[in-house]
Amino acid sequence: MGILRLVVPRWDRFGGLVHGFLGRRSSSRQPPSASSNLSGDTGDDPGILEQQWSELKLIAGRHDFAVTTARQVHGDTILKVSNGAAGVAGVGDGLLTDAPNLYVGVTAADCVPLLLLEPGRRVAAAVHAGWRGTAAGIAVRAVARMTEEYGVEPSAVHAALGPSIGPCCYEVGQEVAEQIGANWAEELKRAWRPHGVKGYLDLRGVNEAQLVAAAVPPGQIHRVGPCTACEVELFFSYRKEGKTGSQLSFIGWRS
Repeated sequence: MGILRLVVPRWDRFGGLVHGFLGRRSSSRQPPSASSNLSGDTGDDPGILEQQWSELKLIAGRHDFAVTTARQVHGDTILKVSNGAAGVAGVGDGLLTDAPNLYVGVTAADCVPLLLLEPGRRVAAAVHAGWRGTAAGIAVRAVARMTEEYGVEPSAVHAALGPSIGPCCYEVGQEVAEQIGANWAEELKRAWRPHGVKGYLDLRGVNEAQLVAAAVPPGQIHRVGPCTACEVELFFSYRKEGKTGSQLSFIGWRS
C-alpha cells in the first residue's frame, strides 16, 4: 500500500530529473492519518508522517531526499532557493532553483500544482495556483522569474499541471471570473462556463492559457491526473471534503 505518484511520461528523457504529483495512499479512501498526507497541520500522528516521508525517499531513490516548501498564502510570490533541506523557505506560492539535489514542492487539495523545468540550465520550479494566484498571474510570474534569475528562454520551458479540481466540479461566483478576467480576459474565455448567477471554472485551463501567453510552447505543456473532487479516493479535495489533507508535488535535479 504505497503512495500514489503521477509523473509526466514525456519527461523521462530528461536525465537526472526527479518529480512527482502525489495523491492518497493506494486507491482507497482513508482518513488523513492513514493516507499519503504529508502536511503536519491536519493533526496526523508524527510517526505516520515520518513513515510517509520515508516512503517518499524510496520513490525518489535517494536516502537524503528532502523537499523545500513555502508557507502558501494564495499570492504570486516566487521564492528563489539556493540551498536548504526539508522545511519552509518563506512565505510564497512558488519556489525555483537551479541547485543540484535540491527539491522544491508545493501542496494542494484542489488548487493547481504546477511544475516547470528548463533542461539546458537544469532549472526547476514548483507553483501553487488557486484562483487568487491565477488572477494574479502566478504561472506567468514563475516563467518571468526563471528568465530573470537564470536567463531561461520561455520557449525552452516545459510545464505540467497536476491533479486539481476540474470545470465539472468547480462552481464559483461571478466575482471570481471577474477578478481573473480583469487581467486575463482572453485566457479566461474557454475556461469559464456561466451557469445562472455562478459558473464553472477550468482552473487548469486558465493557467495553461497563461503559460502560452508567456511564450511557453503549447506542445511543452501537459496536464497530469484527474479532477480531485471527482476522485476523492485518490486525491484530497477541500471542496468535496472540507478540512482534509493535501498532496505534495515536487521537482528537482539530481547531480
